[in-house]
Formats: sequence, structure tokens, C-alpha cells
Amino acid sequence: MVAPSSPFDAGSFEAGLEVLRSRFGLRPRMRDDIRTRTGYLAGDDARRLREWIEAASDPEAKAIWCARGGYGALRLLPRLETARLLHPPRLVVGFSDATALHVALNQAGLVTVHGPVVTQLSKLPPEALDHLEALLFGQVVPGGPPRAGGVPALGNGVLGTGVIRPGEATGPLLGGSLTLLAHLCGTPWRPRLGGAVLFIEDVGEKPYRLDRYLTQLRLSGALDGVAAVCVGQLTDCSNGETGFDDPGASGAEVVRRLVRELDVPAIDGVSAGHESMNLALPLGAVVTLVAPSGLAEGPPRLLFDQGATT
Repeated sequence: MVAPSSPFDAGSFEAGLEVLRSRFGLRPRMRDDIRTRTGYLAGDDARRLREWIEAASDPEAKAIWCARGGYGALRLLPRLETARLLHPPRLVVGFSDATALHVALNQAGLVTVHGPVVTQLSKLPPEALDHLEALLFGQVVPGGPPRAGGVPALGNGVLGTGVIRPGEATGPLLGGSLTLLAHLCGTPWRPRLGGAVLFIEDVGEKPYRLDRYLTQLRLSGALDGVAAVCVGQLTDCSNGETGFDDPGASGAEVVRRLVRELDVPAIDGVSAGHESMNLALPLGAVVTLVAPSGLAEGPPRLLFDQGATT
């Protein structure tokens, strides 16, 4: 267990540890100072970096699980030492601020898991826990098998609710928090999305800010050659302020419009992000996005051709 970002609620953390023990049969381990608080950070950079390096260097650790998101992981990138995680490979699980870690690790060739942080685990519905178990413990069958009507088997993919632009594309799944992806532009960790299926989600961002982030990614060249786009949960991203912003706009509408302009297959409504139904995704693994043009082709879906452990 690591806390590379913000401090966390102790009760939610303990409840999450119990889920790892009783539901998954895992043995959580952590430093004694993981509950340190330094303002909006879970301890200063030195503490969080030592914690990360110890976890990444531990040959017995099968996974590194983030306690919470918030802010702070970005500050660790220059000294992340991604090679420590490759031999033997370890899973890294988290989302939101952990997007900074995912981007760096995926660029180094590691598959990571965009999934619930420890403090969220006890709030997940059974379906999300079952899906997470199937993905983490290697129950993914490459390429399927699908259930009836094109619905992927448990842990083998996720469904969307809408088609932004029909089509089908295969490539590595990359992305995470749209805010973090945009903030990485202009750094050595700028997202490299050529040939990739891009996944994006966010929370608490006004529609014009989502526009700004996607426009920044496009102007930076990060979206050049992207193969497809999968939009997850855009939680609390409707407009609620006065001023120049359109009071009737929603983040989902803005994102759909801008994604449609990329002229690649795209779906939205995938249950991954800042809500209780946060389905885990294997970032860095090969997936196939299916955006059907009609009901006969089944639902919009993201199929895991590779799992997190294959």
C-alpha cells in the first residue's frame, strides 16, 4: 500500500484493507508512516518517494496499490525509477491522480490497472469487485469469449452506453484522468497516443475546462494518430456557474463534440472513474474498441484482448 498523492480518511482506508484481506485473500503491507499528512500531501516528497522505491524494489510484492488520489504523484515522476517494477513485473493499481504514474509506467512498457484506490474498495458494488477479481487474478480469456449479444464475459471487457462515432479499432489502452493527461503536456511524460485506444474520465471539471484539456492535447500533438477513444465517467462535470460559460452545457456533450472531430471510432458511458461503479481497466494492454453502427452489432464495448497479467 502506498500513498503517493494526498492524505486519506483512516476509516475508509481500513475498510478497504479488509476488502483486500477477506474478499481477495491478499496480505496488505505498508510503511508505518503511510498516514502522514503534510498539508495536501501524504507526507513530503522525500517520504512518498522512499515509500514508492521500497514498494517497487520489494521482490515479494505482487502489486502496488494506491491508497487515494488527490494530488502529488506528478511530483515523483523525475525519480520514479520505472525499471524497478519490470523485473519481476508488478501491478500498480489506482486512478485519478495515479494517472501520472500510469503514463510513466505504460511508456516504460508496464501494464498497469486503472482501478479503485484502497479507500474506494469498500464502496464498490459486487459487480465491480467481481470484475476486479477476474482482471487481477488472470481470468481474462484473450479476445473473449463474449457472452450473448456481444457482451464481454466478466473481466474480459466493459460496456459503454453510447456511440460517438461508429467503427472498430485495436491498440494499447492508454489514458486516465483528462486533467492529468493535459497537465503532462510540455513535460518528458507527454502522452504518446499514436495507435492507442485513449481512455478518458474526470470529476468536478466545468465543460469549458474539458474543452481546454482536449484542445491542449490536440494542439500539443498528443492526439496525432490516436486509434479510438473510450470516454468513462464525467462526474459532476455539468455547468453550474454564471459568467461566460453556457449554463445549459454539460461536460459529456462537450467531450462528445470534440471527440467526434477526431474522426476515429469512439464510445462513451463506460463505468470507469469517480463513481462507485468503477470498473478496472488494463492500461498498456491491447484492447479492441467496438462502436457499432446499429443494434444488430451489439452494444458499444471495450474488449480486453490482453488482461492485466498476460
